[in-house]
Amino acid sequence: MKLIVWDFDGTLVDSRPLIEAGMAHALDALGLPRTLMAEWLKYVGLPVETGIQRTFGPLGLNFDEVLAAYRGFGHSEHEHLLRAYPGMEELLDELARRGIPMAIATSKRTQALNRQLERLGWTGRFAPVVTPDQVTHGKPHPESLEQCLAAHGLPPGEAIMVGDTPFDMEMAQRAGVPRVSVGHGFYDQASMVDYAPIAFAPDTQALATILFDLFPSQEAP
Repeated sequence: MKLIVWDFDGTLVDSRPLIEAGMAHALDALGLPRTLMAEWLKYVGLPVETGIQRTFGPLGLNFDEVLAAYRGFGHSEHEHLLRAYPGMEELLDELARRGIPMAIATSKRTQALNRQLERLGWTGRFAPVVTPDQVTHGKPHPESLEQCLAAHGLPPGEAIMVGDTPFDMEMAQRAGVPRVSVGHGFYDQASMVDYAPIAFAPDTQALATILFDLFPSQEAP
């Protein structure tokens, strides 16, 4: 294995408080019940526009109005709600020490992602960083992951996709890339099992064990 491709929200960072705050704001602004949040959360991991279409389209609501209400929350002013999962900083540091290249394939837009990476002190840590702004087809289409492979000149079997959603797992399966699912994000293990991940990590500690086995240190014991 020569590359780790990470999802961002729900995989590297706990963004649920930020996402739910934005959803609550949008629902309140539209005069809609917050019970709709449970349906909306089913599509976290897809581009936000897709989630809005799937959640509110069947209700006959105007897409532009819902998107404007969601964006009106002012996510940049509430990003203190977003935090790296416990142990994730140390895991990334150790993987970098081992010389493992790392990339990101996410459904978050470039501007927000770059801002959040800077807040976390992770600017420049991942290359490439592929968002919906760089692809024609978002997750679960394999294009984002294929861009990561192409940037490193690697065949699918030499990379690992790490993600917390069935959309990550489907993308990796369609790209022919082995995948590790994590359980500290938005989805449980059962929702991802159909996409045959090679391992499941319920938390960062378990994920570290899996990745260190796949990417052993080159130092002599």
